[in-house]
Amino acid sequence: MTEVRRLEARDLDEASAILYEAFASVYRRRGHTPPFPNVDSAVWLCRAYLDLDPDGCAVATVGGAGAIVGVGFVHPRGAVASIGPLAARPGARAGVGRALMDHFHEVAAGASSVRLFQDAFNPDSFGLYSRLGYRIVDVAPYLLAPRMTAPPRRPPGARSLVPGDVDAIGRYDLALTGADRARDIALLAATGRGFVVERRGVLAGYLFYRPLSTRVIVGPAVAESPELLADLVDTVADALPDRPAVIRGSAAAPLVLARAFERGFRVDHLGNLMATGPYASPPAQLYALFPESL
Repeated sequence: MTEVRRLEARDLDEASAILYEAFASVYRRRGHTPPFPNVDSAVWLCRAYLDLDPDGCAVATVGGAGAIVGVGFVHPRGAVASIGPLAARPGARAGVGRALMDHFHEVAAGASSVRLFQDAFNPDSFGLYSRLGYRIVDVAPYLLAPRMTAPPRRPPGARSLVPGDVDAIGRYDLALTGADRARDIALLAATGRGFVVERRGVLAGYLFYRPLSTRVIVGPAVAESPELLADLVDTVADALPDRPAVIRGSAAAPLVLARAFERGFRVDHLGNLMATGPYASPPAQLYALFPESL
């Protein structure tokens, strides 16, 4: 029988190895770039989620010794919760994903909307989430740039994010997304960088980015219009030309995707944003890769 318990610090190495191996196996089998370039990146993610959402981190176990066969995470944010990533040890018996999902639904019982990303090339996960009542609410292409190309000119209007912007961004983001991401935004501001754009002195859009040693993580971002968000994409490419980068975009804003393509991004694979309960998309957005689905 598969049991689920809270992830503990002592589980980090084993859980991280499962996360890395599971995604590497599925992605490489289908010719895509795994989201975790190495085991260390999976360890970083597990440790960061353990700090950020300790009650939302879980492992699935089997047998009398409690061998770990799966790992996953849920991120409750007021009326909205998101689930992911979720992984079963390659070769594990069926039912690991379902057991983790049942546990996460209990953790997220207070949320009216639960969201997750599903890789479109993975029919098994699509079948599981569909059976659990999830529906596709957006197509979310995963974009990679071997190197970002600077725009002909930097768009006017955007400025670098400063600490005094954080509270305003949190209120703005909640109004447009329905998720209370204030603590995530504070963490992103403290550990990364960002740009904001204002119209008549009022916040009209923001974009976070995190330069890492191997690539730049671009997003999350929300704006009043696709045009504003496309300009924010240009702004980050202008700030870090020639750097590899990744974006999780939204097919609901084709202008933003077109601008990303001009800056050197290409679609590595398609993902589906799936949800239960109500979902209302902001005018334009880039999804967060951390925390996933938010």
